[in-house]
Amino acid sequence: MSETKTITDTNVIAERYRTAVENRDVDALAKLYHLEVLLDAHVPNWRFQVQGRHAVAEATGTGLPGPGRFAFFDVEATASGDLLVQFEWRQEEGQGGQRSRELHVWRLDDDERIVEQVLFCAGIWDQQLQAQMAEEAPLVRP
Repeated sequence: MSETKTITDTNVIAERYRTAVENRDVDALAKLYHLEVLLDAHVPNWRFQVQGRHAVAEATGTGLPGPGRFAFFDVEATASGDLLVQFEWRQEEGQGGQRSRELHVWRLDDDERIVEQVLFCAGIWDQQLQAQMAEEAPLVRP
């Protein structure tokens, strides 16, 4: 049975992550990670891993399509103390209007640093693909 952790304030961790990614601030992002953090990324038709604070921050902070913003960003703590983070990233319209939807599982140490980040990404959707999805598979709940 895994030990349950109490997370002091999920909003603090989430807001630091959100701000660092939106500002493309890899150094600020790196501070959220343990020195030996592992990123286990599952992206369309591919899986890769990266280890180390700065390598993971670089992969996470610049892995989204172009400068943009979070269309939504939600964080929920699990009973075991992990954080489930889901978001949609929207690239600035002038930059092509791409979108990305992701789910992350953050495992934290006692200092509330991320020691493991498992990432599931649905892919990067350009405007053409977004139009095709709207036509062929309209959403019930946007």
